[in-house]
Amino acid sequence: MIENGASFQELVRRAKLGDRDAFAEIYETHLTPVYRYVYIRLGNREEADDITQETFLKAYQAIARFEATRDNFLPYLFTVARNLLINRSQKKRADTMPGSVLDREAGNENTSQYAEREELKKTLLGAIAVLSESEKEIIELRFFAERTYGEIATLLEKNEDAIRQHIARAMKKMRTHMAQFK
Repeated sequence: MIENGASFQELVRRAKLGDRDAFAEIYETHLTPVYRYVYIRLGNREEADDITQETFLKAYQAIARFEATRDNFLPYLFTVARNLLINRSQKKRADTMPGSVLDREAGNENTSQYAEREELKKTLLGAIAVLSESEKEIIELRFFAERTYGEIATLLEKNEDAIRQHIARAMKKMRTHMAQFK
């Protein structure tokens, strides 16, 4: 596992030389946050798997041109994934809502727990639906992909303070929407 910037840079150096094990370690380290980001945007596991794999394939193909620092590879991967998602949506032109796919683990819960969870999911999805596309993306990056304000600012090429303001406004919109259902 990657422990510090120096070892990450060494992994990238080795990957540039064709060491597949080095890239596999980079992949294992960054797979979960990239997958979460893509899955939240799509709401479909199979499509999220495909986009995530394509993201890493593109990164692998471009590794020779990549200049490594400890903090720039994950934002790079998010940018690749984001571009793939944009390309996909332009081709499909179909809106998919996160959470629209039935949860396969629901059969393990009792009926009341499942109903409560589904009601909460509907309320949250309704709250997210009131947001603009850019607000949705920032909320998803912050809370689902668990990115810092700085990482989001770098990824979206915006000021960190602007990201904080966007998140605050989006959260206020969501709270206002959810207060209607109390």
